[in-house]
Amino acid sequence: MRQRLVREQRVLTATLSLMAIVVAWSMFPLTLAERAVALEQPAAQLEVTGTLAKLDLSAGKGMLMTDLQKPIFFRLDRPELFERLSIGDRVTMQLDDEGRVLKVIETLPAEVHEPPPPSK
Repeated sequence: MRQRLVREQRVLTATLSLMAIVVAWSMFPLTLAERAVALEQPAAQLEVTGTLAKLDLSAGKGMLMTDLQKPIFFRLDRPELFERLSIGDRVTMQLDDEGRVLKVIETLPAEVHEPPPPSK
C-alpha cells in the first residue's frame, strides 16, 4: 500500500513539473520571425555622452566632444535621429563598431556641485 502511494506521488510530481514547464514555455513564445528581428538589430559597441560639436546631415557625419574634451567622430545613416537637436546640445549616443549612430538621446547638463566650505 505504501509503495503504491509513493509511486503515485512521484507520478503526480512529474506530471505537475511537466505542466509547469509547458505553461512557462507558452507564456513567452518566441516565433522564428521574432528571433530573426532580434538577430538583425546591431548591438551597440559604444555608448558615449558629450556635447554635439559638429553635425553635417547632408554628408552624414558629425562630431561629439566628451566631457574630457575627447572628440568622437560618427556617421549617421538616419538623419531623423538629429532633427530636434542642434550644435551645443548634450546627448548620449549609442554607436556600432563602425561608428554609425544607432540611438541618440538628449541628456541634461552635467551636475556641478559646489565644494564644501573649508573647515575652520
